[in-house]
Amino acid sequence: MGNGGIFGRVYVMNLPSGELVAVKKLANFRNQSSKSLKSEVKTLAKIRHKNIVKILGFCHSDEAVFLIYEFLNEGSLRDLILRPDFKLEWSVRLKIAIGVAQGLAYLHKDYSPRLLHRNVKSSNILLDANFEPKLTDFALDRVLGEAAFQSTLDSEAPSSCYIAPEYGYSKKATEQLDVYSFGVVLLELVSGRQAEKADSSESIIDIVKWVRRKVNIANGVQQILDQRISSSSTCHQEMVRALDIALRCTSVVPEKRPSMLEVVKSLQSLELRTCISDLQDQPPNEEPSNIPI
Repeated sequence: MGNGGIFGRVYVMNLPSGELVAVKKLANFRNQSSKSLKSEVKTLAKIRHKNIVKILGFCHSDEAVFLIYEFLNEGSLRDLILRPDFKLEWSVRLKIAIGVAQGLAYLHKDYSPRLLHRNVKSSNILLDANFEPKLTDFALDRVLGEAAFQSTLDSEAPSSCYIAPEYGYSKKATEQLDVYSFGVVLLELVSGRQAEKADSSESIIDIVKWVRRKVNIANGVQQILDQRISSSSTCHQEMVRALDIALRCTSVVPEKRPSMLEVVKSLQSLELRTCISDLQDQPPNEEPSNIPI
């Protein structure tokens, strides 16, 4: 059995060597020649970044494409947030946010040809044993073809809070769309809430709309921040700053959103503040403990 997604199912396979790999079946593949498909997959398979899942190979038939990825057995960020016992310290959440931002900035600016992810969400962020995040399901438009990719994405667009509002009328792929989706993920990390959650009346609450309502009422910011995180003043200040970054990323005006490179720098400055504060909190004669980075 495989886990489902809008672009296909993912299966875990055990190779003769004993190595586990993830195989994604893209069922909506069409209108791509074998030569073109091979070229596009080769382009994606050359990506080497610590925050992007490696593509190890592929095969295809007339009906489907199978992409072979490295396997991460810790699951996705969405899986983690949905756990009833979900409790992750702010320093680890910040590390995840920085890793995701670095992966997106690499696709947008450092890799050639420059790529868009176009499907950023917590279920497409996998974690290793050290909570290092890796983006998966990236740039599938290049494998499926633009028409097939957009048709599949359109089927989810009306109900997904990860998709920026302008996509509904522009249908144009931009870096700002990825930035918006990242902002939604950052809201999940700050609040500890899943992006789309049913309320007491069973209607679905969009996290972006929920946060915007909360920030405009008295004590609303305190209600947004995950109460399961340490209540130290440093954590509180850094979470508020991260919330501000997330709100800028999810601005309804695309031009007001920062670039992913700017987001990386802003988040790294928060991480530096956290590390300095942790060192200052050490007792005078005690060796500094390992600080996750």
